[in-house]
Amino acid sequence: MQSAAPDYGPPPATGVEPVEPGHSVLIAIGNSGIDGVPDSYNDGTQWLRNGFKRHSDNAFVALILAWTGVWIAIWAAAIGLVLGALIAGGVGTGFAYQFGVGQAAGVVGAILGGLLGMLYGAIAVLKYLFQHHLLQTFLSVVSGAVIALVIVIVIAAYERLGLHLRGYRRLSRMEVQHIAPLVKDVAERMDLPALPRFAMADTLVPNAWTHMRTVVLTTGLVQTLSVNELRAVIAHELEHWRMGDAVGLRFVWAAAWPVALTYNLGMLLAGNRSRESTQLRWPPSGVRVILGWLLAWPMWVIIKLIITPVVASEQRQYEYDADAAAATIGYAADLSSALSKLVAFEGGRTGWERAMAATHPPTELRIEKLKPRQPGDEQYQEDDLRGPTGAEWKRLLTFFRSRSVGGGQVT
Repeated sequence: MQSAAPDYGPPPATGVEPVEPGHSVLIAIGNSGIDGVPDSYNDGTQWLRNGFKRHSDNAFVALILAWTGVWIAIWAAAIGLVLGALIAGGVGTGFAYQFGVGQAAGVVGAILGGLLGMLYGAIAVLKYLFQHHLLQTFLSVVSGAVIALVIVIVIAAYERLGLHLRGYRRLSRMEVQHIAPLVKDVAERMDLPALPRFAMADTLVPNAWTHMRTVVLTTGLVQTLSVNELRAVIAHELEHWRMGDAVGLRFVWAAAWPVALTYNLGMLLAGNRSRESTQLRWPPSGVRVILGWLLAWPMWVIIKLIITPVVASEQRQYEYDADAAAATIGYAADLSSALSKLVAFEGGRTGWERAMAATHPPTELRIEKLKPRQPGDEQYQEDDLRGPTGAEWKRLLTFFRSRSVGGGQVT
């Protein structure tokens, strides 16, 4: 049974001016003459350069990890862990029975041997890459940087086609009548004479995200949020677009694309699906799951344990900045309400996109920043989760020293 079309209500009386046939009311081109590029940039090169600066350090880290064979060092560390644990565990167990000290020696030996084997395996490969073959490693990184730049330029030029191939579409006339006045209103408040392109994803999952030149909305978002909540989300995405955050993240992806591609392929073989999917594209089998994880796990280590935390160190602040931009033009309460509805749906279609979604700050903390401070908030303010400071370490050491000297009594 076909579901009924969403009821957007009557078309707005104002906000959509007549345009020439063949032109969209959602297109406003800036100084560069390129649609989807903010007005603050005079040409595409300047736009790409400024976007790259948003995540230049992260892109460099991604280049090193993806183009130097670091994943081989991870495999070597895993092999060293297993061999070291088996060898040291066997030796430790032999000593345990010989000297009658129990099985604890075998366990301790296996742990220490595994750690030493892991360290030795990783260092051996890294030494080979960065000491004995430094020139080849350097040339590989340079080649990766050139390839990454070409990838970003091609994706920027053919972004609309790429979105179409991923299953996204243009907005219908009814959707434009509903969304265009909201976009124009938000753009005027944000002083944005140019606009990105817009695309629609036909999924009930309410979400929105920004590509380099295009903002993608989902049908679930349009149907779920109120008009003002939708304005707030659009303002958040327009700030990301204006600042070039999506361009910087695309450089990170392009720099890491061998790792990202292998990870996505492994996750696909293993049968992992996104929250946007209602069913698995390939039902998992035991063999395929094993092959998928064998292929993906070194990339999982690189992406989840290194690239994601590094990107999050900057991207979380950019998310707060985009929230603040929406709050500045009067949408703090509406964005808080929208975030509370969207919190359960953050994710992505690929393994890489799901990993990058983890760079967003916690939704509760985003909502906290959007709400005005109230008298007495200080008594409920918790410190961020962190390691001990120097003063705290000093108190801990003083405490343990006093316990030791005092025979269990604090002096």
